[in-house]
Amino acid sequence: MENKLIPVEEICAYHHVEINFIQSLEDFGLIHTTIKKEATFLPIAELTKLEQCLRLAQDLEINLEGIYAVSHLLNQVQDMQDEIQALKNEINYYKQLNQQH
Repeated sequence: MENKLIPVEEICAYHHVEINFIQSLEDFGLIHTTIKKEATFLPIAELTKLEQCLRLAQDLEINLEGIYAVSHLLNQVQDMQDEIQALKNEINYYKQLNQQH
């Protein structure tokens, strides 16, 4: 499957942000960009993360450190939700086994 890329310059123009902001997000490990032929691109898979960071920065006026903290907490919440779902699935599996016997 081809990894689709968006030029960072287009993203910056569309969202009215400086390229330095995008670079700072990458420096914090919040997004990952790709460089090809001396141009920087954002994989489509990273677009949701970037837009979430932009909303935090622009709408809530949260600085980079705060965005990093919020992102970390949201990742932990998602991990816990995934674990809860896995545990629910396991419980349901054992309930079904119990009902069959």
